[in-house]
Amino acid sequence: MDPTTNDYKEFVTDLVIPHQRMNVNINPDHITMLEGTKIKKQHSRKRRAHKSGVLSRKEYAKLGLNTLPTKQMKYEEALPLHNLWKGYVREHLELREGAEVPEVHDPRYEEFSRQLVKLDLHGSKLKVVQSKCRTLEDLAGICVMDTKNVLKLLGKDHRLRTIPKSECVFGMKVGNMQFTIFGKHLNIRPAERSVKKIKNFVEPFM
Repeated sequence: MDPTTNDYKEFVTDLVIPHQRMNVNINPDHITMLEGTKIKKQHSRKRRAHKSGVLSRKEYAKLGLNTLPTKQMKYEEALPLHNLWKGYVREHLELREGAEVPEVHDPRYEEFSRQLVKLDLHGSKLKVVQSKCRTLEDLAGICVMDTKNVLKLLGKDHRLRTIPKSECVFGMKVGNMQFTIFGKHLNIRPAERSVKKIKNFVEPFM
């Protein structure tokens, strides 16, 4: 018997009246089986508790947590978000006053372009510079929602427009720098895009 089994035997034996202690017989297999069942139940309860505390994507959508009001939002209300984004993007891209876009032959260009595509676009000012759908071209606004397939831009006319990423090429200005971002390479959720290994997609305006 292992030390644990010996401890159980001594404990149980002490509970028996002295003249019957010789008849005590401990079966190690039974002890192992009881311990295993108990541990399994504990893990099962933990899994159920963890699962019950997380919303599935279907539940998330059913509660309307991935939608925005189309008429109640004002452009001015999104400006504070844009101001926060300007500070964030300078920190993310490590931009200093007067900084310029690295040239294509610059060793920093590849890493800079990767970081640009990984940006969280919530709060950025974007403009559709090219699209397969001509009616989308020249639409602009502050990005208030970034999903896997679309961007929602709030325009100066206070209208919220849904722009499909894969159909468009976007222009974005950061300080004195302007960028072209191909929407087809943004077709991934922002949280996943920020950690995904991305190839070189971005080119500055010429």
